[in-house]
Amino acid sequence: MIGMCTNCGRTESQTIADAKTLGLLQELQVGIYTCCQISEWADEQWSAWAEATRQDCNLAEHVITRPERTEAEPVLVPLRRRRPQVPWFKGKGDVS
Repeated sequence: MIGMCTNCGRTESQTIADAKTLGLLQELQVGIYTCCQISEWADEQWSAWAEATRQDCNLAEHVITRPERTEAEPVLVPLRRRRPQVPWFKGKGDVS
């Protein structure tokens, strides 16, 4: 195949990419499979992947529950503003 296949309409680079994705590059290069076979299998794989992804999204939509919008009561969390000074360490400003 040089340029574009007249049967499947794939270019050589597209067919090589599809063959690499399917793990069939060597078989394509030695002529075991044609570009039309590779492109058909790649399209089937892509369709199966897209369908599985769609089904996963649908399942996830049914499983995920969204929290109700309610006004949450504010919560106060105590913060420690300063570290206690270590008795054996004195900073540059400490002269005692």
